[in-house]
Amino acid sequence: MNRFSKYFVPSVLCLALLSTAAPGQSTDKERLAILPPLTKGFTADEALQLHQRFAEAVDESMRYEIPPLAAIRNRLAEKGLRNIDSCTTFACLAELGKILGAEKVGYVSATRHEQRFVLHIQVVKSSDASLLYDERVDYTGEFSTLLTDVIPAQGRKLGKAYLDKGTPWYYVAGAALVGVGLIYWIFVSWGSSTGPDSDNATPHPTTQ
Repeated sequence: MNRFSKYFVPSVLCLALLSTAAPGQSTDKERLAILPPLTKGFTADEALQLHQRFAEAVDESMRYEIPPLAAIRNRLAEKGLRNIDSCTTFACLAELGKILGAEKVGYVSATRHEQRFVLHIQVVKSSDASLLYDERVDYTGEFSTLLTDVIPAQGRKLGKAYLDKGTPWYYVAGAALVGVGLIYWIFVSWGSSTGPDSDNATPHPTTQ
């Protein structure tokens, strides 16, 4: 085995293992509970449509388990929490997440004044009440367009967002690939500068 194969191949295998075993990665879906929206200027039916369209769009990412709104309301009612409109602080939202058995809790407020709409979307981590996502959207137009275009687009955006504070797995994998390239360059340069391996070198007799 030449010097390149002896050292380069084990290095590549080691880095590959590191990249596939990135910390915090799991095939299990996290539970993201999207609370009933806090609305102003909307009917109860419109508020329900907002929640449904938003939750469906987030669910398209297939990254989270999204509990149904009815299940959320039933669970909160069991705890005597039939009105959560005043629960807007991160600490309070995190407590609701714990009650719902969700790692993350989504909160949407929507205000309507004629044809002007303001959406505020937040996601809070249940374990430590940290804010993971914060998005404000201003829209002027028809409610039907808000429902069919704006709300789904924001839901998909949230579904694709990386919410955790740790290092994303693709950053780790990218660093591993850079490391592989660096090791390759080092060993190619070293091999070209030192010549053939001593193991394979043929001794030449000296002239007396």
